[in-house]
Amino acid sequence: MEDIKNTPFNEEMSERVDRFLRKEMSDAESRAFAEEVKANPELREYYQRQFNLMRGIKIHEMRELMQAKEEKLSTNRHTGNFFVKYRYAISTFAVAAAMVLGVFVWDDSRTKSVGSDALAVVWKGSDPIDDCIEKGDYQKAIDLIDEELGKTYELGDDPDAIAAYNFEMNNLKYRKALIYLKMGKKRAAKTILKELNDERSKEVLDKLLW
Repeated sequence: MEDIKNTPFNEEMSERVDRFLRKEMSDAESRAFAEEVKANPELREYYQRQFNLMRGIKIHEMRELMQAKEEKLSTNRHTGNFFVKYRYAISTFAVAAAMVLGVFVWDDSRTKSVGSDALAVVWKGSDPIDDCIEKGDYQKAIDLIDEELGKTYELGDDPDAIAAYNFEMNNLKYRKALIYLKMGKKRAAKTILKELNDERSKEVLDKLLW
């Protein structure tokens, strides 16, 4: 992939990324843009760079706001009611949290959507794991998978039996990763998917944008 630093600045592409990150696109536009980011390496580089830039700006703004409020608090001579004394710090924390979380809330939705779509492909519908997923008890589904992964079997030296066992274990790990995505736990899911390193895992990773 060509380094974006060595390519001419594309104003139209940059503006589209900016509109997407600022949530100025319609739902249909946003979904189409996300698909285009996956398919276009140059656009993906622009997206990643501007996402990191926006995150850095928001963290910087948060720090400046916190510092200003702390300075105001330090000069406040009211020592009475706790809420009165610390109302600035409390409100600042809420604003700062909203600024940071606002950047990531769309990505959480995207992560869960990717997990749901991939789980639909491997859905069995007749085993306890899928029953838990259908009920929304994702942690129970994870526990059931971990229980299966922890079991030991006498396979002997039959290569077919060993291959079948490894196939089933990898399937369980893959389903576990997808459940993590459905829970919004992208980091845990990516760790498993990268370890599996098969075609379907790579396909899911590609859909996560970064």
